Amino acid sequence: MSRSWREPWGPLPVERPELAATLEAELRRELGAGHPLLGVPAAAIGRHAGCDDVLFALADGRFAVVHLTWIGREERAPWPVAEVFEDWAGFEAGRMAGGDE
Repeated sequence: MSRSWREPWGPLPVERPELAATLEAELRRELGAGHPLLGVPAAAIGRHAGCDDVLFALADGRFAVVHLTWIGREERAPWPVAEVFEDWAGFEAGRMAGGDE
């Protein structure tokens, strides 16, 4: 599926698959007990150019913007902060269309 991106959001470069793997590994490290994304398969697909917000496509069709802390270990609630969207349109309207200024 082709998606339109709007700055400061952009897709992860396809020529750098290791970047997605790094972001996904950090997400798994940071998720602690009780976090709504714990155990949910997530693939990093985009990021915000101005901060550590990463867009993950969830296995159930939803999308999540997660603010990674880069602590390298399990975080305490509410970290990492995550905002979940039911679909791409929700992400577009809620964050990409200026909702993250």
